[in-house]
Amino acid sequence: MHCCRDNFMLGIGTWGRGMEKRDVVSNINFFMNVPVYADGKLRFEDGISGPGKYVELRAEMDILILISNCPQLNNPANGYNPTPIEYLVWNPTPSDS
Repeated sequence: MHCCRDNFMLGIGTWGRGMEKRDVVSNINFFMNVPVYADGKLRFEDGISGPGKYVELRAEMDILILISNCPQLNNPANGYNPTPIEYLVWNPTPSDS
C-alpha cells in the first residue's frame, strides 16, 4: 500500500516525460480531517465530506494533475476503506474566460 506521494511518483514514472521527484509539489488533501487541538497536536478524525460534496478548481495555465485515492494505515477514516471519487475535466467556453 503506497502513500499518496509514492502514488504520484509512480504516476510520473509511467507517464514517461522526464519528470522526477523534484517536479512533484506537495499534495493537497481536500477531504481528510486532521484538526489541530489546543495542545498543538494533530489528530486523525472522521471525515466531514460526504456524498454530493465537491471542490471546483480553475487552472489559469496548462497543468498536470495526479489524483490518488489512497488509504492511510494510521487513518481510521471510512473504516480504513477509501470510497470512490468522481472527477470532471472540461475546457472553458469563451464566456467562461
